[in-house]
Amino acid sequence: MITRPLKLLTLLTLLIILLSGCGNLNGLLSGSDANAITITIAYSPEKDKWLTEQISRFNEQRLTVNNRRVRVEGINKSSGAARTEIKNGTLQVTVWSPSASTWLEVLKQETGNQNVAVSNKPLVLTPVVIAMWQPMAEAMGWPNKPIGWKDILDLTNDPQGWGRFGHPEWGRFSWGHTDPEISTTALSTLIAEFYAATGKREGLTIADVQSEEATRFIRDLGRSIKHYGYNTLIFSENMKKFGMSYISAFPMEEITLIDFNKFNPPLTPLVAIYPAEGTFWHDNPFIIMASANSDERDAAERFYEFLLSEESQRAAMSFGFRPANPNVPLTDPISPAFGVDPQGVQTVLAVPTAEVIVAIKNSWSLNRKRADIVLVVDTSGSMEGDKLTMVKAGIETFLMRILPEDRLGLITFASAARLVVPMAPLSDNRIALQDAVQAMRASGRTALFDALVLGKQVLEQLPPADDDRIRAIVLLSDGADNSSQASLDQIRTLFDESGISIFPVAYGNDADRQVLDAIAEFSRTIVVVGDTGDIAQIFENLSRYF
Repeated sequence: MITRPLKLLTLLTLLIILLSGCGNLNGLLSGSDANAITITIAYSPEKDKWLTEQISRFNEQRLTVNNRRVRVEGINKSSGAARTEIKNGTLQVTVWSPSASTWLEVLKQETGNQNVAVSNKPLVLTPVVIAMWQPMAEAMGWPNKPIGWKDILDLTNDPQGWGRFGHPEWGRFSWGHTDPEISTTALSTLIAEFYAATGKREGLTIADVQSEEATRFIRDLGRSIKHYGYNTLIFSENMKKFGMSYISAFPMEEITLIDFNKFNPPLTPLVAIYPAEGTFWHDNPFIIMASANSDERDAAERFYEFLLSEESQRAAMSFGFRPANPNVPLTDPISPAFGVDPQGVQTVLAVPTAEVIVAIKNSWSLNRKRADIVLVVDTSGSMEGDKLTMVKAGIETFLMRILPEDRLGLITFASAARLVVPMAPLSDNRIALQDAVQAMRASGRTALFDALVLGKQVLEQLPPADDDRIRAIVLLSDGADNSSQASLDQIRTLFDESGISIFPVAYGNDADRQVLDAIAEFSRTIVVVGDTGDIAQIFENLSRYF
């Protein structure tokens, strides 16, 4: 008869044999999920495909620190948004990986804490380039002639537009610009513009930023901006969708340009212009936050070592990043076949101090292109109930985000369209707009197309001297038209070459997306869904187009 102690010993022996067959015993007993060290990493969106794969690979290895399993969780969040949430305490992470270390300097400045992080190392690299359609770049002398921001400014100021280079059919030069409050590429581009304005490559000062020469340079360069935006990838998608008729050029990371040309390649490719005055490397830093405890810091270091391995770095390069590990040689897609030059970066600009970066953002806010916006709101019977309630909430957020110098007006339409609040600077008519919006009631039929005709007339009645302002209509509707004299085809013809963009915002599961999509198509915009998800965030993003 087997005694009780012998039974226990036998069971324990069998358990050890079974566990040893499954892997490292120490890792399984001490490194269980219940006792795991969980580290969170917030990373910028362009790294999502790569890091999603690598986090999964890392977690599968069940690595340990101090006999505890290490587990990584990823959060995809834009650099500017992450910095705001970290500053406000609403985002707490072990590791932060924005697109560039510039954001760490901004965070230090805004929090007054120079010790917010304990470690900052490059993860993968990509330079900021000016993406331009290949025929347009060739017309300017690419690839044999260096092209810089001053060349772009000269083209912007030339009334001949692309006729300057023998292509009047291309019209005037136009480009897009994201918001430097949330976009790393926009912030780096803006700093590069100020360097170009001053002729410097380092040592940029607040006095430089506030100089009359720099102010004029930024303001004049901005005259050719078609519209702003909240996301580099949105511009990239629109360029692929609408081609050369959308915009002439757009600043983006080299990785975004490679992705544009490599996956579902367009008929006309983009090429990378590395500005003659210099550019920035986005180092996609691996920043270990000071709030992490000792075990979390050690675990983060293990994860960093994993990401810097040759296998992980080659995987990053397959998506278009350049490796931070110097032992990994450059290969495709970092090649001319995908529109980029492995040796394209000739001059690297110095990152200014945090105080200068703040001054640059402030100057941009003062000198950015202003907008004239007509809100065209559907108040027909089909908008009754939640639809109109959500419209009102969305407009309230929109008004909080628009600049006081931007001019706004309000048109409502049911069986007929009418101008409710005339165009005026928001600083003058904010209360009138808010009161009119809250007073809206749903009834009647839907004269959507007639409302767009009226919106165009309102914008075109503004002084011709204001042609340098963004002109746009924000259309809030469920898309159904049953009362207009004008037709969709007439609207398409009317707005063609008008320079007025229409941004449709759709409401309801029964929204006539075919009509709204058609409007967005000829206006070179996208349809925004206004009644799902975070309404405040939707309209905050919409406001960043202006």
